[in-house]
Amino acid sequence: MTEDEAAHWMLAEYETAGFLYQEGAASHLFQLSDETLAYFDKSSNLCIGKGVLKIFNKLTPEAVYERSGKFWRIRLETDQPGRQQ
Repeated sequence: MTEDEAAHWMLAEYETAGFLYQEGAASHLFQLSDETLAYFDKSSNLCIGKGVLKIFNKLTPEAVYERSGKFWRIRLETDQPGRQQ
């Protein structure tokens, strides 16, 4: 799977559910055994590859990232401007 394919997989999951948990996406991508898709950082946290995130962010300009819950969701009218809430 390429970074573009991974980002589009994330997009499909996000659009189907209306949200996407970072941990679930990273875990799925990590199982593909390609460190460009998902990797462990210096603190041993499982992360989505930077290239994948860059593409996903371009595909979802209206998505909101909830830092406290570590997931992306559809923007609400009550949200403040910006990607992170």
